[in-house]
Amino acid sequence: MTRKLHFLVLIIIFTGFSSISLSQFLPSFAFAGGPTVGWHFNPTKDLNAELEKAGFPVMSENGFLTLGGGGFIDLPLKNNFLRIGGFGSGFLSRLTKAVNDTLTKDANYSLGQGGIYLEFVVPLGKVIDISVGTHLATGTLKLELYQYGKDLGNYGTVFGELEQNGSTTNLARTFRSQFYTVQPQVGIGIMLRKFMYLKIDCGYQLGAQNTWQVDNGIDVSGFPEGIEPKGLVLNLGLNFGLFIRDN
Repeated sequence: MTRKLHFLVLIIIFTGFSSISLSQFLPSFAFAGGPTVGWHFNPTKDLNAELEKAGFPVMSENGFLTLGGGGFIDLPLKNNFLRIGGFGSGFLSRLTKAVNDTLTKDANYSLGQGGIYLEFVVPLGKVIDISVGTHLATGTLKLELYQYGKDLGNYGTVFGELEQNGSTTNLARTFRSQFYTVQPQVGIGIMLRKFMYLKIDCGYQLGAQNTWQVDNGIDVSGFPEGIEPKGLVLNLGLNFGLFIRDN
């Protein structure tokens, strides 16, 4: 009898709570995340000038496709929200050029970064909101250069060059620089479903970077200053999660 009574009480309590909107407990709240795709208009004029002088293929001057992801939480303020989030993104461009029948030159240029962001989100209704904020990130800008002949894939050739300590046409260099960036941005958010949120952002990335290094951490003096992680950034993110808003 006692067990039946306890069970009945639990049913009544559960029914009472389920009839109350969750927004009465959390009137304004969001917790979500998902993938992002974008375009980074990273300047490559100075980079291409150096690549062209050395006979390497040159990078696009129209920007690079970026891929990444992130998540955020919205905390209620008086009439809007404070959004706190984290993200990771980057791009990679790989190009190859046959100099002649026996020599090929490859150039790989990449950027990878991760960080946090803070935004003020102002609802314009139940479906659309606008946001203003900034990203703070750190990452690595990397340039890989390869020059090789048709015989590079031969084991004896590769290790023979190391054993002989002599000159070779097969060369590989990896330059990298760690950077720190700030990216002021504005955005538009659209609630596609109660659990699905589309976000479009536009910002400009500014940064400072450490000394460029080559291969095994050797500092490189006189590296061209125009090869930087800056530029206009456009992002499109599709987020899935919990969204609770006042009616």
